Amino acid sequence: MTNKEIASQVGVSPAALSLIINHKPGVSEATRSRVLNELKELGYEHLIKSSAAAEPSNNLCFIIYKRHGEILDLHPFFLLLMENIESRARSYGYNILLSTIDKRRPVEPQIERINELNSQGAIIFATEMFDEDMDAFSAIQIPFVALDNDFTRLSCNSVSINNQMGTYQAIDYLVRNGHRNIGYLKSQTRISSFRERHSGYENALKHFSLAFLPEHIWTVHYTEEGSYRDIRKILDSPSLTLPDAFVCDDDTTAVGFIRACSEKGIRIPEDISIIGFNDRPTCEVTSPPLTSVNVSKRAFAVEAVDELMRLIQDADRQAAENGPEKRWESRSRKIRIGTKLIVRESVGRKSAERQSAKRQ
Repeated sequence: MTNKEIASQVGVSPAALSLIINHKPGVSEATRSRVLNELKELGYEHLIKSSAAAEPSNNLCFIIYKRHGEILDLHPFFLLLMENIESRARSYGYNILLSTIDKRRPVEPQIERINELNSQGAIIFATEMFDEDMDAFSAIQIPFVALDNDFTRLSCNSVSINNQMGTYQAIDYLVRNGHRNIGYLKSQTRISSFRERHSGYENALKHFSLAFLPEHIWTVHYTEEGSYRDIRKILDSPSLTLPDAFVCDDDTTAVGFIRACSEKGIRIPEDISIIGFNDRPTCEVTSPPLTSVNVSKRAFAVEAVDELMRLIQDADRQAAENGPEKRWESRSRKIRIGTKLIVRESVGRKSAERQSAKRQ
């Protein structure tokens, strides 16, 4: 039988059962005693953890949430964060346990497994998550922080990128280099960060009084090969008019764009400029090297661990003040990490003469 079925049989919720068998606070002593006796009578004594195993651990859990894997399988950004997350956690005396939750399989048993790890808190790498995916984490029995997704409408703590700041920085740099007609490379795969970047693009156009031209929003596959094929088809159109420059959801589509332009004899940055987002290692080896919006991996990791430590300490304080059965209560905080434009060679200056010639 599953823990959910056993919980129903003994008359408690799955969350309460997890607290009882792991000797954790959160249920009354009368309920705990009754359920433990019933589990023994039913032959489920093996589920009850030893009291030694229930002692507070020095572990934190780093959870990779995969909704579809289209982003994380191609670019496992979380691997670039791990060193900084582990280093910061060690400074507090904690170790990091790595776990994965895959939406393509039943999520409830995966959450149950997290509850059984005896971790003190969790960081959820939420790049691919939608708001409704957070519902499953109502069953998690430890404080947690969502990373790389703001969940603006939800009451949960998060650390995410200031995506609108990033696209503003990109367009500001293009405008300062004389570009007025700026397009956008939009990924078919949508995540919260991409939606925020596209919104930031539209807001920046308004700020600089630039025209929004739907024909210069090119929707392409997320992968480098897929975006290259899509852009190649667009470039083959006889009625095509190119903008002065493009900004992108991600460096991946920018790399596909550079490749397609090279094959069509369109020079970067002489004929058109482009700016990526995320400053992936590939930016330094494209031809020309790609200007991109950078997010500090260290700042990302440090803020996530620090915020989780604050939640854990707050939970301990409230338990001491209000008793072990009271769950922690705290207003959610949304932390945004600022971005920085890394200038390379994929943006050129558009002279007044070139702009005049294009208008003619």
